[in-house]
Amino acid sequence: MSALNILLVDDDKNLVTTLSHGLRKAMGKAISVAVGFSDSDALSILSTQRFDVVISDFHMPGASGLALLNKIRQEQREMVLILITAYGTDALEEEAHRLGIGYVTKPFELSRLVQIIHSLIRGKETRDGKENRPRILIPDPESNTDLGRVIGQTFTDPQIPKL
Repeated sequence: MSALNILLVDDDKNLVTTLSHGLRKAMGKAISVAVGFSDSDALSILSTQRFDVVISDFHMPGASGLALLNKIRQEQREMVLILITAYGTDALEEEAHRLGIGYVTKPFELSRLVQIIHSLIRGKETRDGKENRPRILIPDPESNTDLGRVIGQTFTDPQIPKL
């Protein structure tokens, strides 16, 4: 079983710490979380490490989280990307979805973020034709088993789940 590698980018160090600890606890040992505090931190980390998921805040000094995720999308199409923001608008949400980026408004429950990560990974695996490849096992917060569950639900490209 391979670990799910997540890069969390936000200039709010308290939020990054809380989310990274919460994700590790909610998703179990099958997860690795790295943190960056700006777009430049994120790009530097991405140049040396591989990630399955990047979660970025929208409002940060320097480039916006949307600009960062759009740049990552252009260079690494296979990565699952999620934008979190306290400054949500319909236009921002539409733009994120147009770019194939998950969208979450603050405040949110950690369980909601975990659910979104699961949904986007399921959609990515289906679009990439990975139905027959080994799956990443992630503990299901709704399940009573220690084994977690296999990720694999079908979303076609234009049907990236609206979050």
